[in-house]
Amino acid sequence: MQQPPPYAPQGGAPPPAAMVSKVEMTISCEGLRDADVFSKSDPICVVYNLEGNKRREIGRTERIDDNLNPKFQKQVIVDYHFEEVQKLAFHVFDIDDNNNDVSKADFLGKCECTLGQIVSSSNFKRPLDYLGRNFGSISIQAQEQGGMQKSVAMTLKGVKLDKKDWFGSKLLKSKGIGLLVLMSLALSVLLSYFPASLYYILPFYLIVIMFHLAQLGKSDPFLEFHRQLLDGSYALAHRTEFIKNTLNPNWKPMKINTRRLCNNNPDTVIRVECFDWNSNGSHDLIGEFFTTLAELEQANAGKTFPLVHPKKKSKRGYRHSGEIVVETLTVAREYSFLEYIQGGCELNFVVGIDFTGSNGDPRDPSSLHYLGGTTPNQYTQAINAVGNVIQDYDSDQLYPAFGFGARLPPTWQVSHQFSLNGNPSEPDCHGIQGILGAYQQCINSVQLYGPTNASPIVGNVAKMAREALHQQQAKDYYILLLITDGILTDMDQTIHMIIEASELPMSIIIVGVGNADFSDMERLDADDALLSIGNRKAKRDIVQFVPFRDFKNVPASKLAAEVLEEVPHQLAGFYNDLNYGPLNFINAPYG
Repeated sequence: MQQPPPYAPQGGAPPPAAMVSKVEMTISCEGLRDADVFSKSDPICVVYNLEGNKRREIGRTERIDDNLNPKFQKQVIVDYHFEEVQKLAFHVFDIDDNNNDVSKADFLGKCECTLGQIVSSSNFKRPLDYLGRNFGSISIQAQEQGGMQKSVAMTLKGVKLDKKDWFGSKLLKSKGIGLLVLMSLALSVLLSYFPASLYYILPFYLIVIMFHLAQLGKSDPFLEFHRQLLDGSYALAHRTEFIKNTLNPNWKPMKINTRRLCNNNPDTVIRVECFDWNSNGSHDLIGEFFTTLAELEQANAGKTFPLVHPKKKSKRGYRHSGEIVVETLTVAREYSFLEYIQGGCELNFVVGIDFTGSNGDPRDPSSLHYLGGTTPNQYTQAINAVGNVIQDYDSDQLYPAFGFGARLPPTWQVSHQFSLNGNPSEPDCHGIQGILGAYQQCINSVQLYGPTNASPIVGNVAKMAREALHQQQAKDYYILLLITDGILTDMDQTIHMIIEASELPMSIIIVGVGNADFSDMERLDADDALLSIGNRKAKRDIVQFVPFRDFKNVPASKLAAEVLEEVPHQLAGFYNDLNYGPLNFINAPYG
């Protein structure tokens, strides 16, 4: 079995892949144009995916004879990607032949929209366009395909685990043969001071010393959960944190999605392994046990699972290598991102733009804020790429937009947070074009200065998110897009703000523009270990950082896909951890 990496396991499942869901679309129409002379139209709806000037058919309904208000039974299924703008076209035809050949059919009307608009609307209804006129309407209902998801929340502890370390063995394992050579040299020097007549009692003293060192050693245990695959092999589902120097560990409460734990099959075999952590990655197996979700659900508090080491179980007198005790265990309903969105949760988009002097004079074509070129500058491209996706999930289309690091008229004092539209009490801009218009107007009225302090804007959006949290429901989730051309001057203060924001309904996207060295910014994107400073640690990872230059020569959709792919997991994980079900949802109460 592949061993964990040499760094300390931090707990949790392996990183999630980009969210892909199957969405079933149920289509109906009203008031269609009658294209037949002696009867009514025989409508069919064909759904296309639009990519630039090309269209590709992804599905079609059945044909319904003689009906101007059809309710189609056959659903059209499409892959849903939150991080992409998925443009769709619904074309309705009057089919008169049995081959359903639309090239020979009468066109009744069309509707073009995005899949995001459909899934975020409880009742998506649009007029059908027929040669520039509205003629009839189309309604589309979307539902996520797949069974109900659950998660297992449990607290486990170990009792009387086997000792895998003697005092100093960790040092020996990590430093290897070099340390062994040094110890041998030290022993040789020590022996040179012993009279030859006492050599015969030296082994006795060494045995006594080794015995006492062994009593001082313990283990640094952690657990791994693996689900059995169809071919009999096992796949890692979850790893806990390790606990240093104990034979009776109490692991932090853990939560594992049942799809990852057992592929939603309560009878799938789950192998739980207990390891002693070593810094060089060569972790020692203490023991293992096998169970199923069905057995875990029936387990009462206090149920124990003996850990058995496969190489020891055949030895005479061997019982086990310690026990794992179930202290608490609950299996609860877990809602998906789409269920929260369709239940009424809205994404509130907020923008923060760097107006520091290092961007260059906006009148100079080399400036990152230059607006006179034929190609939009990187700030404009980033706002468009992210905003065009998120706008489908915000009904009022009002987006607060701020700048930082500029001198403002008339006093020309430096401000680390100011409204792009010039109205501090109402910083909202209407639509993505409203943000871009306010940005273009602002760049001509302020003086770029510095320093690059982002913590005030992060703190302000955290304040908005905290007010949303007081509603105690899954209603408003905030996404801050922060665009900067360099390393943050107030890095420590920003980290403190991000750690505070990790307990709020909020995600942060940071795009680095220009050619600066952004290596320190990667610290904020805590993919391997949760962000921490001093004795403070983030509750969850909420930051995604990317340098714009990595996406300079590719379509803007690639940038959006990269920075937004973690948002669905962050939103759903946040509300599920709080046991908040969707607002307006059938059987919405959690559990």
